[in-house]
Amino acid sequence: MSAAEEVSPRIPGSGRYGLSATGPGYHAAQPSIARVWNAATGGKDNFESDRTVLDHMEQTGDDIHIGKAAKASLEFAARATAAVAELGITQWLNLGCGLPPEGYETILQTVGRHHSDARVVYVDYDPMVTVHGRALLDVEPHTGVVEADARDVDAVLRHREATVLDRGKPVAILAAALCHFWPDSDEPGAILRRYMARFPSGYLIFSHARDDLLTSEERARLVAGYKPTGDIYARPIDVVREMFLDGLELLEPGLVEASTWRPGQGPAEDVGRAHFVVAVARFGRSS
Repeated sequence: MSAAEEVSPRIPGSGRYGLSATGPGYHAAQPSIARVWNAATGGKDNFESDRTVLDHMEQTGDDIHIGKAAKASLEFAARATAAVAELGITQWLNLGCGLPPEGYETILQTVGRHHSDARVVYVDYDPMVTVHGRALLDVEPHTGVVEADARDVDAVLRHREATVLDRGKPVAILAAALCHFWPDSDEPGAILRRYMARFPSGYLIFSHARDDLLTSEERARLVAGYKPTGDIYARPIDVVREMFLDGLELLEPGLVEASTWRPGQGPAEDVGRAHFVVAVARFGRSS
């Protein structure tokens, strides 16, 4: 392995937690979910290996724009976070949080503009992500960063850094661009419902890759292009609705393409046929 392949970024502040993004087995030559997403959304915390995966996915077929679709999902999450904060939610659980978005507020910054007592727990299994997060949040008393697989509900919620959340109060659960990495055999919809069941009420902010506008050949190319990073399970919109949102109360405009969820001024951007469907859903008892 070349020296270039062995180099990965040293994250300021990581020594406080005894963690490093440069340990054995962590190499720039191996693309990661978080860094490919960072590249797709215009970030700088990625390597050539991650950009190569993104380039291959962009070449899946005509009218397929992965970068535009990813940015639309990220912008939806920002709008939805502000909307739910305005509804009075003060605590947040961000599952599969990824690296800090380039040029966007963090959840803590957005919610903090509405609530001075905002509490946020970030969850990811990528050590580069969690080291990054802990360095950024050193001065925040009401935040936590949990290094764990979000599918393990008990491990996440029992973690000492998740104790900043009050389990007796409503919560916003953010599962953006996450569940399409979970196969049907993991029962991904049931995982999200287990999180919801641990709180009296709240809102689910959700996005998921859609594939039913693609041909079978395009689907196969997209999966193959992402394979160096891991498996991806994009789903048809009807399957997404039934698997994740059945029985929940969806805020207007319902389950839609990301750029069309309360877009504000101007027309929504055309993101092509490989896009994200999104929703904000209320769960639990009424306040």
